Amino acid sequence: MKTLTGQGFGTGYVMGRAAKLTLESGRATLEESLLIQLDRWRRREDVPMGLILVAEDPAVALLLPLPEGAALNGVVSEHLPSRPPNLPEGVVLLAGVEEALLAIGEGELLLLEPERGRVTVEPSAMEVARLQAKHQPRILLDEQNFPAFTTEGLKITVWGEATNLEEAQAAMTAGADGLLLTGSPWDEDALWAAQALVGGGDLALALAFEELDPEWVVRLAARSTLRWCLDPATLPLPVETLRTELTELIIELEEENQRAALPRLASLGANLPGFDTLVALSGDFPAPDPEILPWKQPALYIRVESVFGQLLGLEEALEHGATGVIVAPDAVEKVKIKIREWG
Repeated sequence: MKTLTGQGFGTGYVMGRAAKLTLESGRATLEESLLIQLDRWRRREDVPMGLILVAEDPAVALLLPLPEGAALNGVVSEHLPSRPPNLPEGVVLLAGVEEALLAIGEGELLLLEPERGRVTVEPSAMEVARLQAKHQPRILLDEQNFPAFTTEGLKITVWGEATNLEEAQAAMTAGADGLLLTGSPWDEDALWAAQALVGGGDLALALAFEELDPEWVVRLAARSTLRWCLDPATLPLPVETLRTELTELIIELEEENQRAALPRLASLGANLPGFDTLVALSGDFPAPDPEILPWKQPALYIRVESVFGQLLGLEEALEHGATGVIVAPDAVEKVKIKIREWG
């Protein structure tokens, strides 16, 4: 293990295999040996090989088109950029690393930490574990954070309904299993902050269709279990058309080395084809279709109101086969207690 230093751009940390750029016919290219490895990788793996390009000029590396089966995780350059670079999401740059092309071998594992301005060549297992422990969200082990099971062993997911970031924080602190965002406005920064609260867990968006940028939605879906809650009666296009357009957007973003995924489309208050989840925000709780096998039915989430300390609709929701309930932040803990007593 050895360490090189330079000026870091970007946030977080990335790892990947070193891919040194060579100059042939006056333009930057990848080593032939790497292209052969990529071809083998592509045939046996369903995820791209993460690369860190090593070059003299950072601009050349950042603009280099990569072959199929490769993804750009970062760049190490000997020269500094002429101006702060506009980095793709999830990509970091370590610039001004002296003699990087000599110090780094082709295919070596690199760990880039831009905040520390450090490149670690062939990091030890302890070094990787240190960073993973630093950046991985901690798991809370208080009783309130355990999932709620009925006396018959049925797990009921409890979402906290939040109209702003403060309510979202309160819900998660109270032990919510996920978040349903309602009200407005929720700008991009607030949405990402809410996603950070749930990590890879449940995040549902019941916001006005015209207020959400589809790009935000598919990027969030790559980092959490995202449900986009839609009212079929007011949806300006067929649900399958929306799904197709989202898929096309995902392909475009992935071509730009940005992570994106298809969200689960949730129908508000009506069990309709084309939707993956059923979320009932009104007091009219639809029962699962008795003609459809239980494991083929969309999950049912029902809002439970807390009025003067009384939980209205909880028992009715459980009797209708709800797999999850939606409650105000201050009712999360009380609802979990009631679920554990229900059977």
